[in-house]
Amino acid sequence: MKRITCVYTGFGGLSDIVEKIFLDACGDVCFHHIADSGLIEDILSEGGVTPLLEKRLFALFDAAATTQPDIIVSTCSSIGETTRKYAAMHPELRMMSIDEPMARYAAIHGKKVAVLATLATTVEPSAKLVSRFSAEAGRDVSVVSAVAGGAFDAMRSGDMAHAAELVVQTAKAVCSDADIILLAQASMANFRQALHEALGCGVTLLESPSTCAQYLKTELGC
Repeated sequence: MKRITCVYTGFGGLSDIVEKIFLDACGDVCFHHIADSGLIEDILSEGGVTPLLEKRLFALFDAAATTQPDIIVSTCSSIGETTRKYAAMHPELRMMSIDEPMARYAAIHGKKVAVLATLATTVEPSAKLVSRFSAEAGRDVSVVSAVAGGAFDAMRSGDMAHAAELVVQTAKAVCSDADIILLAQASMANFRQALHEALGCGVTLLESPSTCAQYLKTELGC
């Protein structure tokens, strides 16, 4: 049985979403979930990953490695650079950020890509990831980004309807002319249907859990 260990920077319902989507795609796999309940709050407070926060992240990855996984999936887009740094230091481990498959798809297939998020700390790393992959592919891709102000706080308080309203408003204002929109945080899979209804079929919406699940299905041979 394949073993997948997911690392989170907070608690909440994200682990249930990720596990269900991965199981639907990969079938019979063993899951471990490793989390630091307050890490994302501290990353937001500091405006990014500081050296001290990096130590906490590395401790999470160290713990994930002890589960003997076939792959470690970092589920927080705000820590993509730290994930890649740790992976480079530990070539014996198979690691990836959950948003890498959708960013690579957008870089290869998109002309104008919009990165939509509810957290400012997510936007720059995700946009850079698309730009890096498009450069590797030799493609000129326009990348824009937008943060749905107030949506993260609404999600945190449990008001998903208001969060969806704010995300849709931001998408209409900033992302309507993009051919691909990346929902930059795994938790934004909650808004896929609302965005589809608001924007129609002319834009491709990608959320990281589903695209990552399909990637894992292929890579792990599930």
